[in-house]
Parts: sequence; structure tokens; C-alpha cells
Amino acid sequence: MIIKRLKRNKKQDNDISYWESFSDLMSSLLIIFLLVSVYMLLDYKTAADQAAKISNELKDTKSQLEKFTSLNDDIIKKIKAEFGDSLYVDDTGTLTLQSDLLFDTGKSELKPAGKEFIRKNMPRYFGILMGDPEIKKNIAKIIIEGYTDDQGDYHYGLDLSHERALSVYTFIYNDPDFSAFKNDLKDFILLTGRSETGYLQRKPNETVDEWRTRNRRVEIKFELKYQEIFEYLKKSLEKGTL
Repeated sequence: MIIKRLKRNKKQDNDISYWESFSDLMSSLLIIFLLVSVYMLLDYKTAADQAAKISNELKDTKSQLEKFTSLNDDIIKKIKAEFGDSLYVDDTGTLTLQSDLLFDTGKSELKPAGKEFIRKNMPRYFGILMGDPEIKKNIAKIIIEGYTDDQGDYHYGLDLSHERALSVYTFIYNDPDFSAFKNDLKDFILLTGRSETGYLQRKPNETVDEWRTRNRRVEIKFELKYQEIFEYLKKSLEKGTL
């Protein structure tokens, strides 16, 4: 009788121990579940916060891009309106001066007619870029870029095109008609010369002489601050990769 009672008590103790272990296991699992749930909630909140931050930054970027595009378009419209059909202005606002009007063949010294041409036209161009405070504060540089045709080797073309760009700048900087822009031009002007890398594509039915004449030119162009970044962002937004 005593032995049976001891066996029964031992069985009860085993049952209690089993349920206590099971209860501990379930409690541990519950704690783990709660921790995982809290972590996931926190992680989701962090992800949501990051997504909201990125969304706001993207909106700011689009806003800045729209402002940049609007300003750039406004400058180009003003330049085209100023010169009309009297000078060639492309869709970027670049002003093209044919070298044959400015220089003798193979020379970098400005002809008298070239000087008068620059006096007549360039103050109007600089006036648009420098005369409006909103435009001026967003200008990064004004580029005077010389080009030549394919006659002569690469280095000859490079030297000649750069010397022509320098002649245009030197005349502008020293001529009294440009005194109002003199201080500003020192801060904004960049000179470059192009050789083979600057050749224009030959048009259908265009003769070699006609093509060479078009290539002999000096271009005046402007660049806004952060223009390369904004152009990249614009293309990325259009492609949907940003």
C-alpha cells in the first residue's frame, strides 16, 4: 500500500515537472515571439521613416530641378528673342560666330570687321547673363570655345582654335564697350580650343568647303551652377531610375 502511494506521488511529481518545463518553453517562445514582433515593428517603422525621408528628398529634388529647368529655359528664350535670326542660337543658348567673319584663314588675330561684330553683339549676350541678378547668381561659367576645320594636324587645330578663343576674350576684356562687364568676366570666363573632337556632322549634299566653313567658328555658351548634376537627375527621373 505504501509502495503504491509512493509510486503515485512520483508519477504526479513527474507530471508536474513535465508541465512546468512545457510552461517554461511556451513562456520562452512567447517572449521570443514578442521580441521578434517588436523588432519587426521597429524595423518597419524605420523602413517607413526612411521611405518618407527619401520621398521628401525626391520631392525637393524635383522642385529644384523644375526651378533649374525653368531658369535655363528662360535664359535661352531671352537670348533667342534678343538675336532673332541675326545670329545662330541653338537650343542650349549657345551663340555661334563664324570664324571667317572674325579671322583670316589660318590666323588668330581679329579682323577689324570681326571686332565691330563683337562690339555690336556680345554686350547684348553678356547683358542677359549679367544684367539680371537672379540669372547672374546662378551662372557657373561663360565659355568661349574655338573650333577649326580638318586642315592641318590635330595639334595645329588645337593651338589655332585656342588662340582664336583667347583673341576674342582679350578683345572683350580690353575694349571700353565691355567695361561694365569687365570685373564679372574675370570670374566667369573659361577659354577652350577644340580640334578633331569638335567637328560638326556633315550634312547631306554639303560640299567639303561648306562643311569646313561651318566648322571654323567660335561658340559662346553659358553653364549654370550644378548643371551636370541637374542634367543627370533630369535624365534619371525621365527614365524612372531615381
